[in-house]
Amino acid sequence: MALARSRVAEGQKLLQKGDLSGAEQRFRQAMEVYPELPTPYLGLGRVLCLAQRFQEAIPVLEEAQERYVRWQQIAASAELEARQEAADRARQFADLMRLQQGKTPATGAGGRPTSGLSPMTNLARTRVATEEFLARRRWQVETMAGIPAEVFYLLGLARLRSGDRPGGINELYLCLALDPKNGPAHYNLAVALLAEGDPWAAKEHLEAARALKVTPHPQFVQELERVLAQVPPPPPKE
Repeated sequence: MALARSRVAEGQKLLQKGDLSGAEQRFRQAMEVYPELPTPYLGLGRVLCLAQRFQEAIPVLEEAQERYVRWQQIAASAELEARQEAADRARQFADLMRLQQGKTPATGAGGRPTSGLSPMTNLARTRVATEEFLARRRWQVETMAGIPAEVFYLLGLARLRSGDRPGGINELYLCLALDPKNGPAHYNLAVALLAEGDPWAAKEHLEAARALKVTPHPQFVQELERVLAQVPPPPPKE
């Protein structure tokens, strides 16, 4: 895994320098070395979108979604195992302390027995209770939350540029569900919604994009204003 992560880091540096060919090579190498790692799929998706190779980007980004979900599942399983192991060790430690106390009764000043367990054993008991509670918990984490919003943004962009407008719109909505402050997603969604015949929804996302410091293309703004002047606004929501 270390080699794959190293290749990803190299690819990201090359991407920042504008070396798309070199970055693509590094990300593909990382995918070959450790296919389970999701980050090279996202990196390669970035490269392909920047290179306007949108048709190629779609399956790579779809695979990135799958890899992030699997990675999350693997991480959750490993974390649960670690918690269970910690709970077992804490329990064994607590049992050992109780056994030792059974052999050697604790006494206080004047030879009087002390009440309770030692602070160390109480700490172990607290740890056991905590670890067992965490191990028993059933995590209700949305699967999508483990996928970076950028994956949905790039996939939405790739679908739109490949002619799949409904699919692109859907991916951009998913991106905004994870990252409501993604200005480019708002702007591209506005453009797509206008083309889809929903100018008032497009206006809302254009305003959101502007609020997030995105500068729209003047021609798009003019076209949207022209269409809005001809289409009555939707009825107010009750």
